[in-house]
Amino acid sequence: MKKDLQISLASKNAKKIQGIFRFFLSVTFLLLAFSLNSCTNDYPDSIYNPDEQYKPDPVITSVIPDSALAGIDTLQIAGKNFSPVIEENRVFFNGVRAEVLSATTSLLTVKAPNVPGDSVKIQINVKGALLFAEWYPYKMDRAAIDFFEFGKFDDAYAIACDLEENIYVALKGKKVIKVTQDGERIDYATLTVDKASGMKVGPNGDIFYLNVLQGIFRIPAGGGNDEVFAILPGFAFDLDFDANENIYCGGGGNAIYRVKLDKSVKKVLDLPDISITSLRVFNNYVYFAGTYEGTDVTQPTTGIWRSEITSADGDLGTPEVVFDFDANFVGYAINSITFAEDGTMYIGTDAPEAIVVLSPSGNFVGLYPGVIEPVSFYMTWGNGKFMYVNRKNSEDPEKRKLIKLNMLKNGAPYYGRK
Repeated sequence: MKKDLQISLASKNAKKIQGIFRFFLSVTFLLLAFSLNSCTNDYPDSIYNPDEQYKPDPVITSVIPDSALAGIDTLQIAGKNFSPVIEENRVFFNGVRAEVLSATTSLLTVKAPNVPGDSVKIQINVKGALLFAEWYPYKMDRAAIDFFEFGKFDDAYAIACDLEENIYVALKGKKVIKVTQDGERIDYATLTVDKASGMKVGPNGDIFYLNVLQGIFRIPAGGGNDEVFAILPGFAFDLDFDANENIYCGGGGNAIYRVKLDKSVKKVLDLPDISITSLRVFNNYVYFAGTYEGTDVTQPTTGIWRSEITSADGDLGTPEVVFDFDANFVGYAINSITFAEDGTMYIGTDAPEAIVVLSPSGNFVGLYPGVIEPVSFYMTWGNGKFMYVNRKNSEDPEKRKLIKLNMLKNGAPYYGRK
C-alpha cells in the first residue's frame, strides 16, 4: 500500500515537471519567433552601387623633376584621367596634402609640401573616381638642415669655410671653433680681441678677420694664437679677397681699405657718411652693404652699393647704388651679403624673410619662405651647392645654430680660398 502511494506521488511529480518544461519551451519558441520577426538590418548601405557611373581612375606616368626640395619646389605630374577643375584633384605626399596650382586632364602642377624623404609616396585622388593613382618612391630633399647646434652660452658671429668644407665660427670670448662635416666641434684658435665681426679663409689656409677696430688679424693655418696682420687707417667690420689677393676691408671708417699680403695698406675709396656692415667681391666689383647718414636724397638709408675694381693694385671706381633695401624692408638691417655663381645676390637680414634673393635684373623675393627664419647674421657659401648661415636669436638660445641650405647651384668664387 505504501509502495503504491510512493509510485503515485512520483508519477504526479513527473507530470508536473513535464508540464513546467513544456511551458518554458513554449515561451522560448514564442520569444524566438518574435525576435526573428522584429529584427531589422542596422548596417549602413553599401557605398558600392553597381548602377553608379564612376569616372576613370587617375594614372601617373611621370613626375618632373626627378627629385625636389621639400616645401619649396613646384612639380609637374603627368598622366591621365585628372580633372581640369583644380579643386577636384587631391594630391598627397606621404599622406600630406599638397597645393594644386593648375590642372588639365593630363598634367597637374603642384607645390611640394615640406615632407622630406628618400622614399616619398605620391598619391592622387580625383573626385568621382574610385581608386588612387600612386607614384613611388620619390625623393624630397631638405631645403634647410640644422647643421650644428651651439651651446647654451655660445654667442656666434662671423663664419668662414675652407676647401675641405670645414666651417670656422668666431665665438664671443676670444675663440674660434672648427666644425667638421661630421658635426665634430674642435677648439681651433684663441683671439686677441673678443670676437670676429668679419672672417674669410685666405691663401694657404690662413684665416683673416676683423673686429670693428682698426686692425686686421691673421690666424695661421692649423689654428693656435692669432696675430695683428696690419693696422688700418680707420675702423672696419667685414672683408673679402679679389682675384689678385687684395683684401678689401670696410666698416665704420667711411672708407674701403686695400691690404696686400705683404701687409701694405691703402685707402682705395672714400665713402662719406656710409658705414659698411658687409662686403663681398664678385665679377670684378666690390659690393658693400650698409647705412647712409648723409643728406643726399638719391642715396638709400640702408642699401647695397658697388665699385668696380679698376687695377690689379686694388683701386676702385665711383660707387653706384645696387639696391635700396630700406625702401622695401623698412626698419630692418642688412647683416651679410653673398653671391651665387650666376650673379644672384643673397642678403642676410633680420627681416621676416630671413634671406632676401636679389636677381641680376633687380627683382627680389624671400628665400625658402616658411622653411627658414631670421636672424641671418653671417653667410658663407661652401665649395658646392650648400650655403651656411649663422642664425642668431637673442630671445631663444635653442634657435641659435648653423644651418645648411641646399641652394641647388654653386656659389661665386671666394678668391682667398685656394
